[in-house]
Amino acid sequence: MAAEKITLINFMRFTDEQLNKLRAVSPRLEVHQLTNASFDDLPEDLRNQAEILYGWGKQLHNAHCYPNLKWIQTHSAGVNYLLDEPVWHSQVIISNLSGVHAVPMAEHALAMILAFRWRLQTMWHFQARSEWPRDRWDLFAAPELRGSTLGLVGYGAIARELARQAQALGMHVLATNRSGQRRPYRGFSEAGVGDPEALIPEEIYPTGELLSMLPQCDYAVVLAPLTSETRHMIDAPAFGAMKPDAFFFNLARGGLVDETALIEALRQGEISGAGLDVFEAEPLPVDSPLWQLENVIISPHVSGFTPRYDERASDLFAENLGRYLAGEPLLNLVDRERGY
Repeated sequence: MAAEKITLINFMRFTDEQLNKLRAVSPRLEVHQLTNASFDDLPEDLRNQAEILYGWGKQLHNAHCYPNLKWIQTHSAGVNYLLDEPVWHSQVIISNLSGVHAVPMAEHALAMILAFRWRLQTMWHFQARSEWPRDRWDLFAAPELRGSTLGLVGYGAIARELARQAQALGMHVLATNRSGQRRPYRGFSEAGVGDPEALIPEEIYPTGELLSMLPQCDYAVVLAPLTSETRHMIDAPAFGAMKPDAFFFNLARGGLVDETALIEALRQGEISGAGLDVFEAEPLPVDSPLWQLENVIISPHVSGFTPRYDERASDLFAENLGRYLAGEPLLNLVDRERGY
């Protein structure tokens, strides 16, 4: 007797090669690619048969309306957009794409760090005016990265890859996580990427001791998930704990940072500068003071962008499909209690 078919709906735009990668996992899989379709766009019989959904954001807001749904694989690492959805409180399994963004986001953070270290904004200012600056030593003889201290708020896949890159540059690395323990990383990762056994940080602090880590940091990078517990975890006391010549970066979620406190810290010289890829409101409103601050680098939520995104995503999804069919634990299984 033939094994029962399993219906999978993919809302993203995978190539034929990537779709065939999924289909090759098992002849039991019926893979339907319906890019950007909404729940109401789907034929009723397909909605009733769907056992697996792949997508993100609004595509998953009606996930609780699929009567046979058993698993959601998100096209994102963060799942905060599902926290208030009915499916969050169901028995449906949820897994995410943690690890897919590790390389591009670590490189983006490092690019911002280097931009401040070499004062590239000042160089571009003089270049735009065709001006050879006086006092070049005073302008550009900033401390080297080698020997400086990088603090990582959160120690997941992205932070571990940034730690690896920073260590190669001779930086000291500190980190925070929930437990303060050196926990192995068992999610999706490419060979040679990251710090699987959490050996690089010289010290890992519990999140509750964040204010003990920040005063030691020359550069502090936020790479934590956004949950009810972490919202505005970087606030006025956090900025007050930092060194005046330190730089702050947020590549995770805008809601992790009290933007009002950040703007005040930048204006008052509590910190030297900030590199920001995410914001509480996106697109960043045109009247935000952040646009006008000369000690801020703004990027439009692009740090995870890479031409290899869907390649890595489909690799992870195919691996998880094999695990699902075999009844084995999935990679990147979301812990609902923690919210990520």
